[in-house]
Amino acid sequence: MDAQACSDNPQMKSAIVLRGTAKDGKPGPPVGVVDIGVAEKAYLFRVAVPGVDKEPGKLKCSVGADGRVEVQGEITDRGVLSSSSDVYRMITQQLTPTGPFSVYFNLPGRVDTRFTLANFRQDGILEVIAFKK
Repeated sequence: MDAQACSDNPQMKSAIVLRGTAKDGKPGPPVGVVDIGVAEKAYLFRVAVPGVDKEPGKLKCSVGADGRVEVQGEITDRGVLSSSSDVYRMITQQLTPTGPFSVYFNLPGRVDTRFTLANFRQDGILEVIAFKK
């Protein structure tokens, strides 16, 4: 579906709610930018979450049967970098403000919550495929 068709489609709900550091609007990589794609059998959405710790449990994403999506996490300024056998504890200077954030939005329709595939990419993008109901 192209951009014009999405804007003409009344099912495409444009409300996106940002909280915490996602809404502060400070300079730096944007947190909470959302892209939504629609296919015949599924929705694909991507959420920008740069600076979120990539360890399991640090980023939470839930998709309700009604298509409501909630992404929560925390942007940190500390991390651990490991390279081969060396481990470095780092304090990084980030442009993205640190702290908790949450992003809420609605997919265009209902989803089957049993079939959702998520991938937290190395570039700080959460990519999720949610199959339609």
